[in-house]
Amino acid sequence: MKKTRVINKRNLSTMIIGMVTIAVAIVCVFLYVSKPKQTNKSSQSYLNGVDVDKLQKKVGKDFEGTYLLKDYVVYGETLSLYKSKYGSTETDKMQGNNIVLRNVMTDATTSFTFNGSVDSGVDLGTLKEGIYELYTYNHFEKERIYFKDAFKAKAITTMRRDEKVTSVSFMADKNALKEYGIQFKKNYAFIIVTNQEPNEDIYDVVIDPCGNAMNYFSNTVDVGASTSVLDEASSSLEFAKKVKKELEKKGLKVKILRKENETPGYYGANGRPARAYKTKAKLYLALGASLDENVYAPYMLTSPYTNSGLANTVSYFMEQNGLTLYEARTNTTQENGVLYDSYAESDNGKVLEYELYPQLRETGGKATYAGVYGDEFKNVDYKDAYGMYGLYFSYASAMNSQSVTYYNENADAIAKILVKSIVRYFEI
Repeated sequence: MKKTRVINKRNLSTMIIGMVTIAVAIVCVFLYVSKPKQTNKSSQSYLNGVDVDKLQKKVGKDFEGTYLLKDYVVYGETLSLYKSKYGSTETDKMQGNNIVLRNVMTDATTSFTFNGSVDSGVDLGTLKEGIYELYTYNHFEKERIYFKDAFKAKAITTMRRDEKVTSVSFMADKNALKEYGIQFKKNYAFIIVTNQEPNEDIYDVVIDPCGNAMNYFSNTVDVGASTSVLDEASSSLEFAKKVKKELEKKGLKVKILRKENETPGYYGANGRPARAYKTKAKLYLALGASLDENVYAPYMLTSPYTNSGLANTVSYFMEQNGLTLYEARTNTTQENGVLYDSYAESDNGKVLEYELYPQLRETGGKATYAGVYGDEFKNVDYKDAYGMYGLYFSYASAMNSQSVTYYNENADAIAKILVKSIVRYFEI
């Protein structure tokens, strides 16, 4: 009998432990299922938790002057605004104007100057969480910005800063705040900035190791600058890994656009630009080699639609840290070793609006006329896309042994200073 009671006690103990285990498991499953998913967080807006009474009192409704705009472009983290349709041949009337943002809830103002380049305008990466009204000065008179047709642009996720990002919405709609009891007479422009946790599917930087690019028109592979002293395809990939490592140390999420044995070109659904657009990165960094025997040190190419701001920053830090750059520049606004990409020409010699390097042209979206130049027309899906900030960094010339030797001896230092410059420029 005693033995039987002992067995029953053990069974009872086992049963209790089993029930407790099951209960804990059920609670854990419930907590996991009910916790906010990243996609739910990313769908939240600053307005979801706004003080409606305060918003109604603080938001501007009537303005002495208003200013009609017709277009906008997003390049990297910069929002540029236009009086005319983007791409018009005349100088846009917004050029030289200040764009003033007023944080509705705090009355704080932030000012940006638009000088006509796609990396000037509203620096979205610097904006704090809030809802902003947009103004400009027209003959010294402050006027509220609006658009004729209502729209809500696709949200932009900024680069990682201290492991945080913001989601930025740009819209112009007289009914934008209707659910909060606010309606306007015109489609006034607003920017809404919301703090968020980073989405692992969204990258900050993509790196293109140049070389081994498929030419879809001839169905051949362009191996790139390949000589007895340097093979562009392998050297670029090795350098890309160094740069990626340094960028990740700064908390950025980075993707290299090809593997060692891959040959993606610059067009089509599997091309390097297409791969880059899918990451929603803000910076497209191409690393390539030159075939110019006169080039003895690194230099950079940037889009002629920019101010060369990033390239100038790289040049400054390279020289401050004792690194040599090829002594060349397109104009006096550029630092040493900074060049603008050239424009294509028509058969009759007319200069076109399309730049030559696909690493810059095909990755800048609407800003650089992606998808509309050449015989292939395979990037047409991105002709109106938000552009990535493009930089082509030429680290050596395969035709100049002095250049290759300098790169081999300084590759680690070049990678570190290149990343330091990117971090400084984007205020990471």
